[in-house]
Amino acid sequence: MVLICNRVEQLTTDEIEASDAQGWQALYLKNERFIESGSAYFSQAFAEVLGLVSDIELHNLEQGQLRFGSVRLLLAHSIEQYETCLEMDDRSGLAEHHEGNLRALGLDQQGTEDALINGRASGFLALDDQSIRNFAIQFHQRGYRALMNEYLDKLREIESMVAEGSTIDAAAEPGIDALADWQGLTWQLSAAFADAMMFGQSIAVMNSIAYRAPSRSQSVAQ
Repeated sequence: MVLICNRVEQLTTDEIEASDAQGWQALYLKNERFIESGSAYFSQAFAEVLGLVSDIELHNLEQGQLRFGSVRLLLAHSIEQYETCLEMDDRSGLAEHHEGNLRALGLDQQGTEDALINGRASGFLALDDQSIRNFAIQFHQRGYRALMNEYLDKLREIESMVAEGSTIDAAAEPGIDALADWQGLTWQLSAAFADAMMFGQSIAVMNSIAYRAPSRSQSVAQ
């Protein structure tokens, strides 16, 4: 500790700022690994849900039951990765630092709306104006962590839907009623996944501004 303290005292202002920048960059990279893993598991789970369409069309309820189990496991892994990411953010102070960067880059309500509208124009999002406005208001009033918490809540709601769907009797005769139940659940899951995906991509579009403009964020902060 003495060596560390003595070293800090000898650093110039420029060296301290460079050291801080490197430290934040390292945290961002570590954080990104958890986000990437969470996103990967989510995408795999969504793909399995889309695969249920073929199971239903082929009246293969047993395969559908197995696929539900896969979706449930993949979602659990996705949620775990995102939760780990947020825990690390809180412990390291990265969450507060990132929030400050976003604000410094002009992402108030109007700035966030503009960013998402640009993202939609680029084909990255499929949101109407009201959905974009609601997202921007939530970030402006409640902050970045509230967005991540809502995204996780959406994943947990899907996880509950899958858990309920797994109780459908796979051994039952694939009659009209059973197939209708499965088809309805598949539609609900597809809609819920699509909604969560758009919300997550909205966060990603907003974050891309901060990740692509580190020099601007530093100059504003100074």
